[in-house]
Amino acid sequence: MENRKTTWEESQEQYSMLLDGLNELIQNTTKLVESYEATNMKFAHLIYENGLTGIMDKAKLLKDYEGGFQFMYYSLKGQIQRHKHFRDKVKLMLIKDPVNRPFN
Repeated sequence: MENRKTTWEESQEQYSMLLDGLNELIQNTTKLVESYEATNMKFAHLIYENGLTGIMDKAKLLKDYEGGFQFMYYSLKGQIQRHKHFRDKVKLMLIKDPVNRPFN
């Protein structure tokens, strides 16, 4: 395998691809959280407004459902924050990468 140096253009293209991918991941995960929240709010409205909590409570499902929702919701929100942290690290790497530094 040939050992050649990465050019500035190649470096910019690679970092751009990675940053674009991370941005898309953040956007899609955000949409997933919004959809998950909206779907669960409809379900919660259904059970709370129609007196169905008694049935869910009797079946010992209400607390499990509420806990499961909170766990998934905050897990997904945390994942978004981790993706944003990854993106910030890549941006910093772009700045620090010797290929991308001017010679003067």
